[in-house]
Amino acid sequence: MTMRILCVGVNHKTAPVSLRERLVFSPAAAAAAMQTLRDRYGDAQFVIVSTCNRSEVYVARPVHGHPRAEQVRAAFGEFQSLPPEQYDGALYVRTDADAVEHLFNVAAGLDSLVPGEEQIASQLKKAYRLAADVGATGSGLNELFQLAFNVAKHVRTGTRIAAGKVSVASVALELARETFADLSGKCVLGVGAGKMNSLMLKGLRRAGAGAILVANRSAERAAELADECGGEVTAFEKLPEALAAADLVLCSTAADEPILTVSMVRSALDGRAGREMLIIDIAVPRDVHPDVASLEGVRLFNIDDLTAVVEKNIHRRNGEIDACREIIARHVAEYFHSLHVREVAPTIEALYLRLRAIGDEELAAVKNKLTGDADADEKLLRGAFHRALRRALHVPITQLRAGAGTEVARQQAATLRKLFDLPLDEG
Repeated sequence: MTMRILCVGVNHKTAPVSLRERLVFSPAAAAAAMQTLRDRYGDAQFVIVSTCNRSEVYVARPVHGHPRAEQVRAAFGEFQSLPPEQYDGALYVRTDADAVEHLFNVAAGLDSLVPGEEQIASQLKKAYRLAADVGATGSGLNELFQLAFNVAKHVRTGTRIAAGKVSVASVALELARETFADLSGKCVLGVGAGKMNSLMLKGLRRAGAGAILVANRSAERAAELADECGGEVTAFEKLPEALAAADLVLCSTAADEPILTVSMVRSALDGRAGREMLIIDIAVPRDVHPDVASLEGVRLFNIDDLTAVVEKNIHRRNGEIDACREIIARHVAEYFHSLHVREVAPTIEALYLRLRAIGDEELAAVKNKLTGDADADEKLLRGAFHRALRRALHVPITQLRAGAGTEVARQQAATLRKLFDLPLDEG
């Protein structure tokens, strides 16, 4: 292979977050680093991928060129102002087929914390586009990354690795969709203004939920979240009235005792004319008294219920990993076969041109000798054809005879028999 492919980096498997955060490349820092590397190693190509779970440098360079793996390892410290002893033990180096397989695994989400997560594919595309924008890529990495995106799509469509929700927020949203076929006319009440409620409320807004109410002990934080998700603030002391209007209730506070009691929920149900209420309580300790689940017209889910769904879906995804790896292995093999075919293509073309030139010369030599007599012309053409064959085979036969009796000649003879599908030498 005329091109060497490298991947040098760290990820969540090799480095704690305390180190990963020190090795993160912002888009601006990645662009500057790739430009520096490109200026330093003009024959090489680079893509830097940097997310919360990984920082990796992908390199394509001539086989005997630079940078070598140790130079890329040193570059991490140079660009991040870290001494090697602080990060070197966490770095991994993948080369050629291992590097390609690793990239395909990353693109397909098999190297992520959650198998099959799709966010990494879009992150890879952004990293590749940035590298292309600053002129750090070339034909080698262009082809490789485009193939990685296709492999990721093949894995997602050819397996169930992306099936099922694998975050508490996404499972909560799925429950809402299952309970209410149409969210457009539904009122959502968020009790608490933490990160999880923010994620769920924003997801419900994107899904088309109707009114969104936010209740929180801190009116300021409630106002911030309401603004973020296009909702309205309801005073915490007016929670019972808001509860009566809500079809979906999301609870995530730091309270020590249940906020929604049986009597409060029962009173809210009295004015709802039998309309179902879905309550999702992800707080620990719980915000909703567990006996609320016994009330008719209420579906109550706590954090353990949602976590069980997440774990089940992750387990299901894990069961798909072998099928994903089979797809990736086929693509890796096809990629390198394509590279190897390209390596021999110039030789094949040169051989074809040499033989065609000999044939053209011999035909030109007899062209003016043709008489129109079929038998005579056949004899002339047959002679030209045989002379062309002798000329084409003269050099290889001469060299084979000159080396007769040597191991090299025996290997060359075996190669010729294979290339021309000749009978085996039975002598």
